[in-house]
Amino acid sequence: MELFVSAGDASSETHAAAACEELKRLAPDLKIFGLGGDRLAAAGAELLMHCREFSVGGGPLEVIGKLPKRYRLEGKVEERLFAKRPDAALLVDNGEINLRLASLLHFFKVPVVYYIPPKVWVWRPGRLEDIALHCAKVLSILPFEKPIYEEWGIPFDYVGNPLLDELPLALTAPEARRRLGIEGDRPAVAVLPGSRHSEIRFHTGVFTEALARFAAETKALPEALRDPLFLVPIPPSVDFDAVSKGFTGLDFRFFRGMSHECLKASRAALIKSGTSTLEAGVLGTPMVIAYQSGKLARFIFHHIMRYRHHVGMVNLFLAPEGPAVVEELILERCTPEQLSRGLMDVYVDGEKRSRQLKELARALDLLKPPSRLGASPSAAVAGALYKAAQEKAQPIGFPV
Repeated sequence: MELFVSAGDASSETHAAAACEELKRLAPDLKIFGLGGDRLAAAGAELLMHCREFSVGGGPLEVIGKLPKRYRLEGKVEERLFAKRPDAALLVDNGEINLRLASLLHFFKVPVVYYIPPKVWVWRPGRLEDIALHCAKVLSILPFEKPIYEEWGIPFDYVGNPLLDELPLALTAPEARRRLGIEGDRPAVAVLPGSRHSEIRFHTGVFTEALARFAAETKALPEALRDPLFLVPIPPSVDFDAVSKGFTGLDFRFFRGMSHECLKASRAALIKSGTSTLEAGVLGTPMVIAYQSGKLARFIFHHIMRYRHHVGMVNLFLAPEGPAVVEELILERCTPEQLSRGLMDVYVDGEKRSRQLKELARALDLLKPPSRLGASPSAAVAGALYKAAQEKAQPIGFPV
């Protein structure tokens, strides 16, 4: 069996790699090629292009800036599809590029399984049309997306969340600190500025200034909470030296990967909005969520997008309808003053920290897939891919 995979950032390729490992149990002869990073390569994939060359996360201007590379990427994929058609394709997240690839794969009659589809309920709902035309199956990690896709007649399954496969649920705080080489009882704060260079660029400055304010304010706290370490896990998909040089002036400790250990070892966390917020939630680390972007992205958010509810993944799971469990400091509210205050609220013992910890305890149960789909989300994805390849599934077209 031959599989095409497209995963454009650290989280996506981690999910893709886990699904591919499960698929090897069903298809021991599995061959993988496509777009991804180091984790996918370690799973045995032949990379046509590394994700650091084409992934974006800083807004529309960056999308435009990387268009030449994306056109070359599509040319490489098309050339490979002409040479040999794979049995199935797995597209993970990253709608900007994956919906174009879905159209290309559809032309070559390759069955497409879209794992973690675009958030059409946030903006650009017209993308549902492309998904209906070009995808044989949608597998979601958000249970409330089901009626959206079923309304279009798109085959859909909620498969649970892949973090269930990836998180070290048995990891304790002392063991996490040992793995990170942290001695003594000095408190720690995890700092996760993003998984793409563009995201990290937008958050490094505001995070550093916020943490400087926060560190100064801890000097007035009880001794056990003073002078924390700041743990910064750097994804393998980005340049370690470039990221670490951006954080200065405080006692920062940098790690290649090891985000789970950093979160578990920490008393609180400052996290750029994304999957990491749910990781922190399941691991039981109180947090504040931040998101900063460029001027054009801000304009789109305020004047074009209609969505005005939660953006943090942990809030989408724990409170899809009601008030946010974790405070979200987005765009204009993402200031050093606000971030420092929000982090302090969950760092010190008090009502806000206690309430958040109580709500986060519910996160794990919400990640589990329906029992009919398999023991884990990755196993459910593998089963869908194997079935699509065996049945030579075709895109469903429009509902009638």
